Amino acid sequence: MAKYDPKSKNNTCVFCEIVAGRIPANIYWQDDEFMAFLSIDPNTEGFSCVIPKKHYGSDVMKMPDDVLQRFIIAAKKVAGVLERYFEDVGRVGVIMEGTGIDHAHIKLSPMHGTGYMKKGEWKQILSGKEFWFPKYEGWISSGGGPMADGEKLKLLGENLKKISD
Repeated sequence: MAKYDPKSKNNTCVFCEIVAGRIPANIYWQDDEFMAFLSIDPNTEGFSCVIPKKHYGSDVMKMPDDVLQRFIIAAKKVAGVLERYFEDVGRVGVIMEGTGIDHAHIKLSPMHGTGYMKKGEWKQILSGKEFWFPKYEGWISSGGGPMADGEKLKLLGENLKKISD
């Protein structure tokens, strides 16, 4: 069950209502085209949403290329704000699945504990858990799954290549 309604009491897009100033939000960055605010249901401190001020459907891959390019650059700027603010954050995760609210948005997740990366240091971080999702369950994981069958991967790659031209 959702913790929030994707529509306002007036049955309009809740993110459009935030843009219009009719629903309060903790907006901490904006320009003429995009804005960023803190999520009302974060799973880590600083978890944020970046949205276009103009309404676009939630499938960001269907946005016009020029708008999507500017959107990604806006998210990059906001990620920089989070990295500068949190001493222990050297990376920010980016999520664009768009199934909670039908308004294009990019979720930014500060990766606490990665502050050393600000100094150019890199080290592998693995969850130690394996995930496999036969269908989308309302969240995305970047954790690895079980090792795939090489022949099945090869066949899938060949089939994808056939339709990618």
